Amino acid sequence: MKNKLPPLNAVRAFEVTGRLESFSKAAEELSITHSAVSHQIKALEDWFGVRLFHRAGKKLNLTEQGRTFLASVSPALAAISNASSRLTCQRMVRVNALPTLTMRWLIPRLASFRTLHPGIEISLATGLGPASAIQDDYDVVIRREPDAASGIAKRQFLPEVNFPVCAPSVITASPIISIADLRNHTLIHSAARPTAWPEWLRHVGQPSTAPSASLHLEHLYFALQAALDGLGIAIGQSAFVSEDIANGRLVMPFGRQMMPCRGYYMIWREDRYDEAIQSFCDWLEQEGKSFEQDLSHILNNANQLSLFR
Repeated sequence: MKNKLPPLNAVRAFEVTGRLESFSKAAEELSITHSAVSHQIKALEDWFGVRLFHRAGKKLNLTEQGRTFLASVSPALAAISNASSRLTCQRMVRVNALPTLTMRWLIPRLASFRTLHPGIEISLATGLGPASAIQDDYDVVIRREPDAASGIAKRQFLPEVNFPVCAPSVITASPIISIADLRNHTLIHSAARPTAWPEWLRHVGQPSTAPSASLHLEHLYFALQAALDGLGIAIGQSAFVSEDIANGRLVMPFGRQMMPCRGYYMIWREDRYDEAIQSFCDWLEQEGKSFEQDLSHILNNANQLSLFR
């Protein structure tokens, strides 16, 4: 009697080909040859005794039987994949981090954690609420320095310095020789850090400096994007602008006139701390140390278009 299950490698090849409607794209996703995909589909059609695809030159379309089979096979393979992930996952660490930090610093580094700890999955969400209010829902919360609370542990992993940044075109069009030259420029503000510019101007001893115009945006990442797009000068946070400085997309018009700022902390409940959480926190700390070393190199070698030092 014929086995009730068709050859599973052929089923997988069929699902990818049907979803992408292309032998070539399926071959790329499966990391096999175009010919191998074609042979797998032919073997599946022979097993069923029905055509699964219409082939007309380079065009590939599912037959009615193919569409029916794909509708059942796709969710079944997804369920197998999810079950496999749950079986091999030792632990899921639920993380809640600030949005801009998540976008510009954390996500680009997560691949290294997955490589080092393949048995630990990360569930990542963003938020702005205080750590004390969301600790019940997450294992690790990442915020700027939090208030002390009973049963809550914290450890800094990423210090921060703030300094003005802008696109090179901004100071090419209107050079900056001194802080007073801000009167010829637009200052970009973020509602998330409304005091950033006043604090920096006080830090450099120029609190009364007034720009020609101001641009107010809701989120910090909006302000940084506006700076990248040449709309004015923003206060850049070292963790968020270092790569753009290294690549020349942003410059520091006032050189190393930097203001130390509260850094970022990982926060967790002491009664929940386990090996998986420790692995994530230790990884964060190491990434923070590596970033500090990279940042020092970037700032020392930054291309300063301004004459200001």
